This record gives sequence, structure tokens and C-alpha cells, in this order.
Amino acid sequence: MKKEQLVEMGFCMKPHGIKGGFTFNLTNVEDSVLSKKTKVTLFPKDKKSSLDPNGETFTIKSIAFGNKVITYLEEVTDRNKVEDIIPFEIYIDRDLFPETEEDEFYVSDLIGLNVLIDGTDEVYGKVSDFYDNTAQIVLVVKAQGKQVQELPFIEEFFPEVNIEEGYITMVIPSFIEEKK
Repeated sequence: MKKEQLVEMGFCMKPHGIKGGFTFNLTNVEDSVLSKKTKVTLFPKDKKSSLDPNGETFTIKSIAFGNKVITYLEEVTDRNKVEDIIPFEIYIDRDLFPETEEDEFYVSDLIGLNVLIDGTDEVYGKVSDFYDNTAQIVLVVKAQGKQVQELPFIEEFFPEVNIEEGYITMVIPSFIEEKK
């Protein structure tokens, strides 16, 4: 499966113990959908990892949430193999997420949506990515002409989200308007 069809859950940079454990850094520990028997696709974070650049699928043998997220994969049984494949990014299939309520959505569902200038039908660009800066979610909007904007995903900047019709509206801040 292509990386674009998956949802990023986090990354791993460090092993745990000598029996093939990993220390996962997840973007959302509290509501994680990762559990025993979940299939994860791992992509190398850099050239140090021996993972295939197109990703490799593994099955979670066990996962423990606490101060650290300690995970064991069925296909990895010793620390040497762990050290061989780290660092990597962790992805799962979007279909593994629970269904949302009618007025809810996952932030990952915003990727690829058209960004319309609020109050018009004019397309400003598309949502290309997002990240959590620990204070809030930040949307990355790639505007036409390859300009990129990163704005907090708050109602003041993004007053309307319409997943069904494939758009999100954006109030363009004055510091962006000044650059034109």
C-alpha cells in the first residue's frame, strides 16, 4: 500500500531492552488505535534504517502504554534486528480507525481537501499535511504557485470544514495578504 493511502501514527528512534522491543513515539497516545495484532507499515526515517523505502508490514505482538509506549512486533525477536530497522515512521490503514459521528472527522481526513477563501468559492490551495506542535494542530496548506502556509487549525483561520463536499474554508491572515 502506498504511503499516501495510510495514516501516520508516529515514529521510532530507540530500541527497548534486549528482546526485540521498540520505544514508539506516537502522535496520539491517549486515543491510539494500535493494539495487539494490528498491522503496521514501517517506512525508513533515514538511510540508517534497513527497511524497504516502499515500506514493510509488521504485526504488533504486544503494546504497553505508560511513560513510554513499548511495543514488540511478531516478526522481530532480538535487539540486533531492532537496531537494524530503526529509525522508522509508523503508519496504519485508515480503515482501522473507528467510525466517526456525523459531525466529527479525523484530522488526517483533511489532507487533500480544497482550501477555499472564506466567503468566496475561490480555491486558495489544498491541505497537504498537518502536525501537532504540542499546543494545537497546525494545518499545512499548499497554495497555488507552490507557496506553503502553516496555520493553527482553529476556527478563526478555518471556520468551515465540509468533508463530504471536499473543502475547508480559510480566513487569510493579514500577514499572508501582505506578501502578495
